[in-house]
Amino acid sequence: MTAFPEIVPGRPGDGEVLNLPFGVFTVRISGEQTGGALSVVESILAPGALGAAPHIHHAHEEYFLVTSGEVTFDTADGVLTMEAGGSVSVPRGRPHGYRNATSAPATLTTIFTPAGYENYFREIAAEAAAGTPITPELLNDLRAKQQTTPWP
Repeated sequence: MTAFPEIVPGRPGDGEVLNLPFGVFTVRISGEQTGGALSVVESILAPGALGAAPHIHHAHEEYFLVTSGEVTFDTADGVLTMEAGGSVSVPRGRPHGYRNATSAPATLTTIFTPAGYENYFREIAAEAAAGTPITPELLNDLRAKQQTTPWP
C-alpha cells in the first residue's frame, strides 16, 4: 500500500456504476485512486434484496453507513437493524451479512480498508452482463478471490 497518489474529487453522478442482480453498486472511490488504502462503494439495495449472505473477510475491514431506508445486518452476535444515519463497523474475521428486509429501497455507503473488495462487485457485474446465472456457488467462488469465506 502506498500513500494516496492524488486528491480524488467525487461529484454527484461520478463513479463506476455496476448493475448487480440485487441492486446498483457504484464505486465512488477505487483502490486504484487511493494507492490501495481504501475504497468507497455506494449501494442501492432493491426492496427485499439480500445484499450479502453471511460471510467472513480475512483480509480487510468493512464500514457501513446507511444513508436511506433500513438495512438489516446478520452477525454472530445477533441481528442489527439500522435506519438512515446508522452505521456498522465489521473487523476482519467477524461473520456478517446484510439485507434490505423492507418494501422500499435502501442506500448504504461502504468503506473497505484496505481496498480491493470493490473488484468482487465488478466481477459479479461482468458475470451478470455475460448472462451467467448468479448462484450462491458463483458468489462464494468470487469471494474466495478476495480472501472471503461463507459463514457458517
